[in-house]
Amino acid sequence: MQLALSGVTYAYPSSPEPILSNVSITFPQGWTGLLGDNGCGKTTLARIACGLIAPDRGAVTQGLFCVMCAQEADEPPEGLYDFAADYGRDARELRRVFRIEDDMPWRFDELSFGERKKLQIAVALWQRPDVLVADEPTNHLDVDARGQLVEALGRFRGIGILVSHDRELLDALAGRCVSFEPEGLVVRPGGYSAAHAQAELERASTLRERSAAKGELARLAAEKDRRAHEAARADGRRSKRRLDPKDKSARAKIDLAIFTGQDGARGRRSAQMDTHIAAAQARVEAAFVHKRYDGDLWMDAEPSPRKTVLHIPVATIPCGSGTLSIPELYVGNTDHIGVVGPNGAGKSTLLAHLRTLIAADLPVLDIPQELDPDRRRQVIKSVQALSSAERGQVLSTVAQLNSNPDRILEGERTSPGELRKLMLAVGMLSRPVLIVMDEPTNHLDLHSVEALERALSSYPGALVLVSHDRAFLSACTQRTWEVRHGAVTSTSH
Repeated sequence: MQLALSGVTYAYPSSPEPILSNVSITFPQGWTGLLGDNGCGKTTLARIACGLIAPDRGAVTQGLFCVMCAQEADEPPEGLYDFAADYGRDARELRRVFRIEDDMPWRFDELSFGERKKLQIAVALWQRPDVLVADEPTNHLDVDARGQLVEALGRFRGIGILVSHDRELLDALAGRCVSFEPEGLVVRPGGYSAAHAQAELERASTLRERSAAKGELARLAAEKDRRAHEAARADGRRSKRRLDPKDKSARAKIDLAIFTGQDGARGRRSAQMDTHIAAAQARVEAAFVHKRYDGDLWMDAEPSPRKTVLHIPVATIPCGSGTLSIPELYVGNTDHIGVVGPNGAGKSTLLAHLRTLIAADLPVLDIPQELDPDRRRQVIKSVQALSSAERGQVLSTVAQLNSNPDRILEGERTSPGELRKLMLAVGMLSRPVLIVMDEPTNHLDLHSVEALERALSSYPGALVLVSHDRAFLSACTQRTWEVRHGAVTSTSH
């Protein structure tokens, strides 16, 4: 059993260029990882493979039962209540693996996004599809839940398509990876680590080839310049303009050189040199290396003149079916704080509480965990309404966060990861002194996570981040608030 896409082309109605052009690829049984920058077409390809959208041209294998787990987990998955009412062996085993309590499907709207994501994956596996697409399945999941996910997806025996920036998940599941690169789709064996190592070897080889090609081009250009000067001197020697009209011997020598073809030989050598230079130029252009952006996003930002930007008094607040006990907490004007804890512990509840305590006159950039459709449209419209200078600044920031600024405002095809980058870039225009982000690495590709990590770690103001990515928090924060067992504790690191 395999799923094949042949000659697939697809363009969104609002886009002047297709996001996929003449793509052909085959997905065998087992897990295939899709790698690539935000907005390159990974999710679009997955949706076409699942039959959720039809390509403009090309063919897709028909007759397979396909299920797709989308990035977002804001809506109950189709089949949720049938799964909740099923006490057969498969359903019971999935509830055990994911630690799903019997009442959780019936109170979906009250669950954390991590708990919703577990239900979404469990329901998809319960349906036993031929093809399962998991689009960023570790979004919102804590460490324990990620282990549960690996166990459950590892048992899947159909055709699996894994769109993920989670290196550990890709290494654990993927037998091969398909990378979206400027020259097209590139298939490499193994999980992320193996595929990435191979890609870096190829990149290093291309850099060496480009350097050698540029050196050869420079040598040929210098040789052509030398020959041109020699030809100019020869032309001067062959000129009869300054000869004595009575010097018949000198005139005869010049005529003999022309008659014997010396001028033609020089012309042929010049044409050959032009051919060699064109070939060398083509070699340089063929050794293309995709540019990676790096730089300081915060040149104009400064910490708040207030030494404390947020004071959280001692409180006990409602949290799910229980309460959350909060000690007295402070956020200094340069503090970088990471908020951690298992799914459903109350991290987002804590964030909602502290938002009510932020002073109204404080410039704050607040980026939530998920954006509903109305908010997504507002983000695009807010960028389109900016002056040309401000829009240029925003798109420059987006480029440094590893997205293509020429594509990012095309509406329908702007991915959730790109929207978060847009919100950060637009928010920077107001020079915030406090940034609050809930799961900032959700939906981001690997290069974008690295770019965001560099940007936030160098941010000069106050920062509060909720994340399950410990490596990301370690790079960006110096203090930790841990939410666990109905209480918040604060530690430095």
